[in-house]
Amino acid sequence: MRTALYLSLAVSLGGPGAIRSARADDQAPEPIRQRRATAAEIFAGPFRSPRLFAMPVADVVGAYQLSLSGDASLLQEPGILTAAGVAAIGFGDVAQIEYRHTSAVGIGDIEAPIPAVGVQLQAPFRERPWVPAVAIAFRLGVPRRETIADQPVDESVTDLYLVTRLRLRGPLTGVTLHTGARVSSAKIVRPGLDAAGTAKRVMVLPTFGLDLAASDSARAIAEVGLAPQFRFDPAVDAAPQVDYGLLGRVGVRWAALPAVVLDASIGYQLEVARGQPADGLESFVQWDIRLGGEVFVPWGAIACRLTGGFCESRE
Repeated sequence: MRTALYLSLAVSLGGPGAIRSARADDQAPEPIRQRRATAAEIFAGPFRSPRLFAMPVADVVGAYQLSLSGDASLLQEPGILTAAGVAAIGFGDVAQIEYRHTSAVGIGDIEAPIPAVGVQLQAPFRERPWVPAVAIAFRLGVPRRETIADQPVDESVTDLYLVTRLRLRGPLTGVTLHTGARVSSAKIVRPGLDAAGTAKRVMVLPTFGLDLAASDSARAIAEVGLAPQFRFDPAVDAAPQVDYGLLGRVGVRWAALPAVVLDASIGYQLEVARGQPADGLESFVQWDIRLGGEVFVPWGAIACRLTGGFCESRE
C-alpha cells in the first residue's frame, strides 16, 4: 500500500482583468447584454471561475456564460499524457451544468482524473461579512479505462460534493478560504468477470483551499485533499482495490485578458510505500509539467449583439 502526495507549483502568464473580476462581489453585474454593446464591453466581465486549480469552489458560472478550462501533464511519466478540465454553463447565477474531470489517482500512481457530468447549485443568499457561501453538487462518474499488464480495468467515481467559500475581512482582506467534503462512490471493474473482479468503496474525502489576492492581477493558491486511489496488480491480486490518495497543489494564476487565464505548472509526486523504507528520493519522486488555462465565453451577450436574442429587457 502506498500513499501519494502530489504537490504542484503552477506559474501562469497574463495581465490584469480576470483576477479583479474574480474578486468582485457575488452580486456584480454580468457582461452587458445589449445590441449597442461593444466587444470590449462584452468581454470585460466580470467572470467567476468554478475552480481553484483542481478543487471546485462555491461560486458558479454567471448566467448566460460558459467556462472552458483545463490543463495537461506531459512528463508525469515518460510517454504518458494526462489531462484534466472543466466545461460549465451557468443558469440564473445560482446553478451550473458541467462536465468535469474529478480528482483521482490511477493504477500507475499518477494523477488520473475521472470524467463526470453533473449539476452544482449555489445557495442564493446575499454575501455578508464572515458568512460563507455554500454550494452543493452531484457528479455522475463516466467510466475511464486503464490497462495494466495487458489487463483492462474500468474506473469511475460518482460524487456528492459540499463546498464553502469564506472571504476574510480586516487585516486579512484578500484571503479567501475554501473547504469542502466529497462523498464519493469509487468503483473499479475488470470487464468480463463476476463480482470477484470488482471493487467498490464509499469514501468521505475532505478538501481545503486557500486563495490569496497578491495583487489586482495575481492570485496565490494552495489546495490539498483526499481522493480515491485505484490499485491493481494482476501478478499478485485477482481483484482490484480502492484506497485513499492525497493530492495537493500550490501556485499562482495571472490573467492575459479579462476572459482568458493562462496556466503553466511544474510539480512532483511523492510516493512512500507503507511499512517499507524509502531507497532515496530518486525512488519516490516523479516530476510533472503542466500547461493549461481558462476561457470565459459570454455567449448571451454575444448572441444579443449578433441576433438580438437573449438581450436584457432594458436598453
